[in-house]
Amino acid sequence: MDVMLNCPSGCETIHHRLKCGTNVFILPKDRNIKVGAVSVGFGSADREFYFDGKSCVIPPGTAHFLEHEMFNRPDGDISEKFAELGAEVNAFTDTEKTVYYFKTAGNFSECFRLLLNFVESTAFGDTDKEREIIKREIDMYSDSCERKAYFGALDELYPSSPLACEIAGTNESVENINTEILELCHRAFYVPENMTVICSGNVTADEIMTETEKIFFGRERKTAAKYKISAKCAGGKRIDNGNTTADVFCVAYPAAAVFSKNKDSLLLKIISEAAFGEGSELFERLTKEKVMFEVPSVDIVTHSGQEHIAISGRANNAETAMDIIDEELSAFKNGGMDQRKFERERKRLFGTFVRISDDCWQAVNIQAACKGEGLAEMAENIRQLDLPGCLKKLDLIGSKNGRCVVKPGK
Repeated sequence: MDVMLNCPSGCETIHHRLKCGTNVFILPKDRNIKVGAVSVGFGSADREFYFDGKSCVIPPGTAHFLEHEMFNRPDGDISEKFAELGAEVNAFTDTEKTVYYFKTAGNFSECFRLLLNFVESTAFGDTDKEREIIKREIDMYSDSCERKAYFGALDELYPSSPLACEIAGTNESVENINTEILELCHRAFYVPENMTVICSGNVTADEIMTETEKIFFGRERKTAAKYKISAKCAGGKRIDNGNTTADVFCVAYPAAAVFSKNKDSLLLKIISEAAFGEGSELFERLTKEKVMFEVPSVDIVTHSGQEHIAISGRANNAETAMDIIDEELSAFKNGGMDQRKFERERKRLFGTFVRISDDCWQAVNIQAACKGEGLAEMAENIRQLDLPGCLKKLDLIGSKNGRCVVKPGK
């Protein structure tokens, strides 16, 4: 058991890998609200895998569909049982994981047992009814110009790659998802060694570990073997239309993995703030030339050895904005980063990490994104980042990019 308390960063962490294979992270905090979560290593990009002696290919949107269906039980929605205990429950799916969580001021033990029991079992309700709900969700997403620009840029960068697919899939793909596929994916990925339990607040570590071991014990089947995602960079541009009053754009660049997943992500955060943040030469140029007046948003995704960095926003002229971003990124790479700027951004990242981690839910959310390391270790990792590593990472951001512009008008 790894116990890191009274840390200088304040990111106290208790970590233990149980006999059943599940990693448990406890993030002690003196708060009224307590948070419990289970993170499953199965996301929207996990579409091909080997399980039970055969290769499996599943439709886009399967992980998200399974997330929905886990709440849908023959005796009603599981959310109602949490509500009876005074808790709020929810879930989300991204490219690499599905996270189920609850927040509560009381009845933590009862809520935690309910969470573990419903995540490890299947007793699905009406799949057709849930399919219609997901289709409405997909239609809602299609109206989001920001999502349209983001996934459009990724599809230009990684044509036909699972990394570029909408997390919820398409109306056509969810028609091909049935109970048999959902149960297959649950057997393949919802197994103790592929699940991480995370709890934060004024909680008892021994109770959490005991309950997890008791409920998950005896289910030590092996996780499916995921096939490596093929994401050959192409680069290109597309223009779409949407319900917007200004151009919405996204430009995405590949970033080759060189260190560990966590270190790569931290270095990209430093690079992003230095290159695209409010104090960057890029933002100064964008505002001076009256192209855009809000700091661009930056998304960083690392999955199965594939990485990308996506810069997006609203602009008076999206094509000009993307050209400036490309020019300034190239100049930034050629000019590099000096020690003073690196230290400033590293300290800024450390401060932001510690501040956000002080909130129970944010701490759980950050922990779910960290592969195998606790918050205390992540805080120390930020302290240990150095300029040579950052320059090496900066040099591996590719020049090819995928672009998408959503212009006003349906």
